[in-house]
Amino acid sequence: MRLPDHFDFSMKPTPIMGFKRYFKKGHGYKLWIKRDDLTGLELSGNKVRKLDFLLKDAQKSSCRQIITCGGLQSNHCRTTAFCAAQLGMKTTLVLRGEKPSMPEGNYFLNSLLNANIRFVSPDEYNNVESIMQQTARQTSGSVYIIPEGGSNETGAWGYINCFLEILEQSKKMNQKFDTIVFATGSGGTHAGLLLGKLLTSSDINIVSVNVCNDAAFFVNKIDWIIKRFIERYGYNLNWNKNEIKIVDGFVGGGYGVIAQREADAISRFAQSEGLIIDPVYGVKALLALEEELQNKTLPGKNILFIHTGGIFGLFPYWLYFN
Repeated sequence: MRLPDHFDFSMKPTPIMGFKRYFKKGHGYKLWIKRDDLTGLELSGNKVRKLDFLLKDAQKSSCRQIITCGGLQSNHCRTTAFCAAQLGMKTTLVLRGEKPSMPEGNYFLNSLLNANIRFVSPDEYNNVESIMQQTARQTSGSVYIIPEGGSNETGAWGYINCFLEILEQSKKMNQKFDTIVFATGSGGTHAGLLLGKLLTSSDINIVSVNVCNDAAFFVNKIDWIIKRFIERYGYNLNWNKNEIKIVDGFVGGGYGVIAQREADAISRFAQSEGLIIDPVYGVKALLALEEELQNKTLPGKNILFIHTGGIFGLFPYWLYFN
């Protein structure tokens, strides 16, 4: 399998290490964590892997301006703005929410870059693809639109590449992984890992935890990305939608909304592992993993949890920890 031309913004391979004290003993599983919070570029987490391929595609199309979208504290939007700045490209961000009175977290970092920011209401954001297309028509020069989370057939290559990396690390460690668990908020990471599994005929189970919408939404979204991938890149893959495994029930109050349960888990994770987990994605996947272990519902015995990063998104939630 030959990867398309891509940048190397992401620092690879990210390490795999064992969990220390967060999970209670007696569940019968062996657990590891892949530190994709350490991909580099200002702690950009999983987003930068997708941008390695998306921004190369933009460059090959001679585009000098990037438009993308996300929540007010979007890790993807901030990462896109930083990567684009390194390439001398301008960035427009369509952010869901109102302009905050005080810049914090990722929004503050976007301001440092002088990214062009357009705020839209949650209702307007339901039509964000149309809004980005309209913004592109109003922008002079060639424009490249990146969907939410970088989740499309091109961005999926980032986690196909990650899956190949995991296979190589597994071989070096002499440790087989039965199941990979991680958070999903736009479907691209799941689609990429599942494509990696299919392209290599691996038997590793791919399981994600939705942090917004519901399982049915993500099954359809991931299916759409994989079909687009097959159409664009010409691979003949034998698969069906039943292979898309989503653990539902951990959205809580909604995307980016946490309560005491999530805040307590973030604190316990920091105190027991010496690591930070973000409130939007990581902690909800962590809570789901904890319950799946207790219920013994994950296939196999060797579980790899992917830490997808997002540390700057934690800072606006400081009130939950006082």
